[in-house]
Amino acid sequence: MHFQLSSEQTMIVDTVRTFVEKELYPFEDEVERTDAIPPELAKSIQAKAIEVGLYAANMPADLGGGGLDNFTLALMERELGRASYGLQMLIARPSNILRACEGAQIDEYLMPTIRGERHDCLAMTEPNAGSDVRGMQTRATRDGAGENADYLINGTKHFISHADM
Repeated sequence: MHFQLSSEQTMIVDTVRTFVEKELYPFEDEVERTDAIPPELAKSIQAKAIEVGLYAANMPADLGGGGLDNFTLALMERELGRASYGLQMLIARPSNILRACEGAQIDEYLMPTIRGERHDCLAMTEPNAGSDVRGMQTRATRDGAGENADYLINGTKHFISHADM
């Protein structure tokens, strides 16, 4: 079996590799040394990723994302993996769970996140469960009835990925 990347996949790999070398590598030492990404740097990197079409590559094209298939996304992630994890995560957004948005959630959450105007975060890790989803103790209970009901969230989280963005 002969395997070869398509011209589009080759272009994406080259684009990501160049982006990593020009936009991420120069900041790796500072980010690793300080264990922090200055907000202005995060915004700058994200804006550049949006400009070259790398941000939201995992989201459907008809919603403004890149619409890439899983294999091409894996190629992109492989190249991003050459950089510091904290920096590469500024580009590998938004989380796939946002694909589950329906109705008003699409306009309120998904679209602004695809455009880089909002940020999603992940609150999974708990003190007594680590990252074991089945061991989570945090619960959300509905407070009220109808479409406008709120949810009360009760629990403790240890880490919230991307909450500081």
